[in-house]
Amino acid sequence: MPIDNIVLLLIVLLGFIALLILVNLNVHRKAQTQKQQLNSYEQILNQVGAYIYVKDINCRYVYGNQLTLDYFGINQEQLNGSTDNQYFPEVVADILLENDRKVLALQQKMSDDIMVDNNGHHNVYHEVKQPLFDKKGKLIGLIGVSTDITEEFHLRSKLEQLANSDPLTNLYNRRSFNAFSEHEFSRAMRYFGSLSLMIIDIDLFKNVNDTYGHLVGDEVIKRVAAVCDEHIREADILARIGGEEFAILLPDTDIDSAFKLAERLRLAQQIGTHSTMLNDEALPGITISIGVASIQLKDRSFADMFARADKALYSSKHVGRNSVNVA
Repeated sequence: MPIDNIVLLLIVLLGFIALLILVNLNVHRKAQTQKQQLNSYEQILNQVGAYIYVKDINCRYVYGNQLTLDYFGINQEQLNGSTDNQYFPEVVADILLENDRKVLALQQKMSDDIMVDNNGHHNVYHEVKQPLFDKKGKLIGLIGVSTDITEEFHLRSKLEQLANSDPLTNLYNRRSFNAFSEHEFSRAMRYFGSLSLMIIDIDLFKNVNDTYGHLVGDEVIKRVAAVCDEHIREADILARIGGEEFAILLPDTDIDSAFKLAERLRLAQQIGTHSTMLNDEALPGITISIGVASIQLKDRSFADMFARADKALYSSKHVGRNSVNVA
């Protein structure tokens, strides 16, 4: 082979080698850049104050940020391929698995609040999960973000309780009583069931406050609430709906049974008049008046029932008090 051809071949080979080196260098640089980006992303995810994780289509973990790993007390290698059964009680793990399957089956985002018992202390987590797809649009798993909302949950529960209960007696207030009553009224109408209501008023309660003071008046109210609570069933709904006024909703109870219960309550309040003490002083004797009504086919709403019971109470108050009247 002529020397010129050999030189040309060497030049071509050197050029090809240089090109390969350059290509490999670019690939290496790109890989390094991608690795640095991934490391940066992972650092960001580790700084987020939320539990972030990825699961495959079999609901097995393939990634968890540092907060998730710390919660489970493991490293990334130990997390890979594991399931929630290894980290949560069976009841919680079943709920999490059901949510995972819904996300994967429906291929849409969902959220839920999960309560976890940690040695007697209940923590609440709000989790959001959504399906994860590859570049070709194929479903490859799901990504989840979970945040600890324990404090917010308990605060919300406390606020709901305050909004729906009477602070003096811890009974339901009028707002929550009306909500329960509307529900029970609709159920009774739909299934032709019985439903009764009684409204209770403490007789001459203003005299108690004027004579003994409001602290004694409060104790009287609490005593009336306690006596009523002792005599009703678990299914019955007792509420304080006004200053000295109470109401009891009686599901699956006809008018005769409601009247008999009202009479027992009236007598029980008299028997228990001096059984409660305040500062070693017996509380003043009181009596109660009660109006009773039951559901009727002509009723359009719970308000119709309530109006009849209120009218019956009015009659009880004006026939000498300490009595039960039925509308």
